[in-house]
Amino acid sequence: MTAVIRFVVCFFLITYSLAWENKISDENLLRPPLDINLYVAGTFGEPRGDHFHTGIDFSTRGKTGLEVKAVADGYVSRIKVQAGGYGHALYIRHPNGFMSVYGHLSKYCDAIEEYVQQAQFTQQKFEVDLYPEKDLLKVSQGDIVAYSGNTGTSTAPHLHFEIRDASGESFPMNPLKWIHIEDHKSPVINGLMIYQFNAVECLAEGKLFAVSKTGGSYTTASTIVVNKTKTEIGIRALDFMDASDSDGDFGIYSIRSTIDGKEFYGFSLDMLDFSEGRYANAHIDYRENKQNGIQVYRNFLLPGNKASIYANCPNRGIITLSDTLTHNIEITVKDYAGNASVLKFKIKKSSAVNSSTEKPKGSFNELFSWNAENNFALDSFKIKIPFGALYQDMYFSLKKKSSSGGKNKSATYACGDPYTPLHTDATIDILPKAIPSNLKSKAVICFRNYKGSVSGKTTTWNGNFLETKIREFGDFFVMLDTTKPTITVLNLAANQTLTDDKIRVKISDNLSGVTKYDGYIDGVWVIFELDYKTSTLTWNRNGVLTGVKGKNFATGEHILKLVVSDEVGNTNTTTLKFKL
Repeated sequence: MTAVIRFVVCFFLITYSLAWENKISDENLLRPPLDINLYVAGTFGEPRGDHFHTGIDFSTRGKTGLEVKAVADGYVSRIKVQAGGYGHALYIRHPNGFMSVYGHLSKYCDAIEEYVQQAQFTQQKFEVDLYPEKDLLKVSQGDIVAYSGNTGTSTAPHLHFEIRDASGESFPMNPLKWIHIEDHKSPVINGLMIYQFNAVECLAEGKLFAVSKTGGSYTTASTIVVNKTKTEIGIRALDFMDASDSDGDFGIYSIRSTIDGKEFYGFSLDMLDFSEGRYANAHIDYRENKQNGIQVYRNFLLPGNKASIYANCPNRGIITLSDTLTHNIEITVKDYAGNASVLKFKIKKSSAVNSSTEKPKGSFNELFSWNAENNFALDSFKIKIPFGALYQDMYFSLKKKSSSGGKNKSATYACGDPYTPLHTDATIDILPKAIPSNLKSKAVICFRNYKGSVSGKTTTWNGNFLETKIREFGDFFVMLDTTKPTITVLNLAANQTLTDDKIRVKISDNLSGVTKYDGYIDGVWVIFELDYKTSTLTWNRNGVLTGVKGKNFATGEHILKLVVSDEVGNTNTTTLKFKL
């Protein structure tokens, strides 16, 4: 049944993709979103921190404020402003049945900006998610709709650009179908990873082999000899482009792998499904990426990887050599422009096969199945991992590392393998030591990741236990967050005159995290924009458009008030007299 479902979904995506491509190409509707030479800073489908990249990043070469133009006629169907994510984002629905998306913008054109600011003042929130009426904000191809920026989780000025299906919520398409980028550079293959196992796939350890380019293709120094019954292959590869404004570390568009001329694995990135985004963690070797910073594309499917981008993967790409003959493997890596690189190598099974069943190196509590719900409890800790959360079986370990003491209100529990990804949320419960009733609302489950970074989790009480959702394994413990957020006005002191028309404020919280922030001038709520990367709030005296509430503050003395709260209700308030 699973194979049938995968076939039906893949057939639908391919058919849908072709239908759209013909529709858009025939109408010749798309123009570039920027009037500059387009330099790519990120490609469609790249595996990035728990998701596939769903668009193309166009570099603005360190500049912000470039005109962003509508790629086709349509109307603004959604505007989302947030501190993280896409920052200032704009969604335009087009009459031929698709949507274009523009992210990390610095601001919108005046008509859209005024609509957004009116909503922000009405809701008294910087972060808004708006769905204008169909006829309210119409645009024509080439209209200036926004200006490029560096908002949200962007790490450098650029425009994130997407094309989506008609719903706008399901299937992002590869924009290179319609926006041509000159590219004559082939992908580079940097290494070959061989995994072997007999019976326990989740214990297969990868061994990296060097490759070199000879006579137009890549190869290994010698024949690969395996000594177990089953073999899986991974490949280190990255892409380069002519019009690139980065180090060229781009994702791969497609891979096709054959043994003795018969295909055993393949994928291509023409269309994605938002609901399948986290399968990026199974698409690559997650452990290798986290431990060593190396991106290895699996040429096989983990049993729990149900993404729809794959085709021709009999037996999930696992190779079973039934003889000791030499076999030829060929892996073709392509970019969207069709530039290809090929890795050719020989593989054979040793006559001295190690047929023993693999065993975990360390102690474990239980073997969790990828194909079932898994539950475990030890001491004062419980975990529930739902069906579909694991990509493969897991030898689960839960260890009590230390008892409660000092600021900790529970023992510290080392839960699972930090280099094993979770596809969906698992639930953990911790029984803390006695907490006074007046402080129960301040109790937070804390998470320490494999890098040693500690963060607070959204926590609720479940009887006498504290409960939270997790998507990473690591260390967990309970602390009390009784500390107010900090507020530091950066460029203005008491009774000073504001000289640059902007007030900048640094905010931070020690544990549970800032969840609400409000700024007032003379008792009037004003827009303070939060920069996610720097935790800085900014009020721009000239940023509010004429006609929008809060525009005019006369020359003279004023009172600034800032109120910042964290997730458990600790609130800090700062007031400051200043002059305009």
